[in-house]
Amino acid sequence: MNTFLEIKDHQLLLLKGPDAQKFLQGQVTCDIKQLAISNSASKSILGAHCTHKGRMLFSFLACQTDEDTVVLSIHASLLVDAHAQLKKYSIFSKVDLINASESHRIIGYKGKNLAPLEALGLAIPQLVGEATHSVSGITLIKLDDERFELWVTAVDAQPISAFVSLASGDEQWCIDNIKQGIAEVRTETVEAFIPQMLNFQVLREAISFTKGCYTGQEVVARMHYLGKLKKHLYHFSVDTSAPLLPNTPLYTPDKKQAIGHVALSAPTNNGQILLAVVTEESVIGDKVFVDQHYQQKLQAQALPYAITKTSI
Repeated sequence: MNTFLEIKDHQLLLLKGPDAQKFLQGQVTCDIKQLAISNSASKSILGAHCTHKGRMLFSFLACQTDEDTVVLSIHASLLVDAHAQLKKYSIFSKVDLINASESHRIIGYKGKNLAPLEALGLAIPQLVGEATHSVSGITLIKLDDERFELWVTAVDAQPISAFVSLASGDEQWCIDNIKQGIAEVRTETVEAFIPQMLNFQVLREAISFTKGCYTGQEVVARMHYLGKLKKHLYHFSVDTSAPLLPNTPLYTPDKKQAIGHVALSAPTNNGQILLAVVTEESVIGDKVFVDQHYQQKLQAQALPYAITKTSI
């Protein structure tokens, strides 16, 4: 399958100004300095903005599109809140925060045949996470071996829309992210997780432990160096057509209280696949259930990366 897809459930927040990079560096978990552009190419990294207690307010995919502009792709339900949260801290910085939900679009491309992207005059990123930037202002990011995102202005998107028929891609993107083990904060899970609970310590440089201070850094760093995390993000499937919304509690017969919560889910032909933050012992014991009657058991699936289980 080679197809262009309309991604509507994520929108862009633009930070423009000479202090854009410096400002974000003191607010988020990832090292924003890693985004610097060189020869019309840069990289994209995951990250999160946290409370002072290290709880995630929103997560994002970040990319620098020019010398003075950093762009964050955020779940649409949290874009307004993310704008407001960062705005509170930007008053003394030379940076403008712009809600680009109307002015910009995200277009996905899925497939191994890259000719349709090349036909648009785009340089193809070679490495996962790499981004290229066209003269016309289109940013092309390689998400994995078969997925790319185009971040474009609404004006630049018009010729692409005329060139191809855009199908809705939100559900497919969610399915692929789950298979890649990449979760995110949704409205239902604001302040529910610290970054390590979503495995951000092993995902695309989403946490930097060397860059210095940022909001929530003390808690995140303490967990890394001194703590032992009891819950991690795992991949599951379950034979049910009922939606499993983010923050849905999960259970095990050995405990009265919930042993974890759903982070992200999507329907498939055989039920649901999901990412959930649960205790390691419940996964090892193969005893994770959707219900307290223990009728719907989750089946653990392999993640494409290893979870760091000790000294975090």
